[in-house]
Amino acid sequence: MVHAQFALLDHLGIDFLHASVGSSLGGMCSLKAAALYPDRVGRMVSISSCAQSHPSSIAMRYLQRKCIMTDPNWNKGHYYDAKYPKMGMKLAREIATMTYRSGPEWDTRFARSRIDDDVPVTLCPTFVIESYIEYQGEMFSTKFDPNSLLYISKAMDIFDMAEGYNSLQEGLSMVKCPVMVIGVTTDILFPIIQQRELASVLQESGNKTVTFYELNSLYGHDTFLLDLNGVGAAVKGFLETRMHNGDSH
Repeated sequence: MVHAQFALLDHLGIDFLHASVGSSLGGMCSLKAAALYPDRVGRMVSISSCAQSHPSSIAMRYLQRKCIMTDPNWNKGHYYDAKYPKMGMKLAREIATMTYRSGPEWDTRFARSRIDDDVPVTLCPTFVIESYIEYQGEMFSTKFDPNSLLYISKAMDIFDMAEGYNSLQEGLSMVKCPVMVIGVTTDILFPIIQQRELASVLQESGNKTVTFYELNSLYGHDTFLLDLNGVGAAVKGFLETRMHNGDSH
């Protein structure tokens, strides 16, 4: 993916990036870009991402892929001129939605509110949170190509900055530029321990310009999409700060 991005930059005549900035999968790509193209990336920002996929994240994405691949209409990926695997995509998105936000936010927004207190309880959705999850699945189910989701999901699973090196520290030592790592305390998909680890190992690898920024947000993994002030201010400050590789802050 990163090589493809730089092939595009070559095509556009862009030799040097002031910064490579990304969140989630984009954070993985930004980190890899700084390692693979150290002479072309001035600085790097990783938001709600990691150096290696966490087992819990891999498990969640495995279930999402399984939902798609067990839908009979997926047909081993050959569905383009046939029936679309809508139910598999819907279920995959419903599982994903649970990992994008946080328990404290669910409690604040929905608590145990019921859809209709006057309707007898059945096996159909009873609580507002259930209808919200179902709505998110339904809305996304036909907006994204299932095969694309499978490949992007698997790419996130196998991402590992230690691959090809003797240790994670050795792999991250390839990142020479100033770095900002941003994490969110309520992130379920990319736990905050992963951002702390990334910043720590980058420093241990010899990078003297690592800035770590931790946000205490209700929005979980989706904070980078929703907390524009918190994330935006941090990134803006980092991008506009004059620095050299020998600086420390």
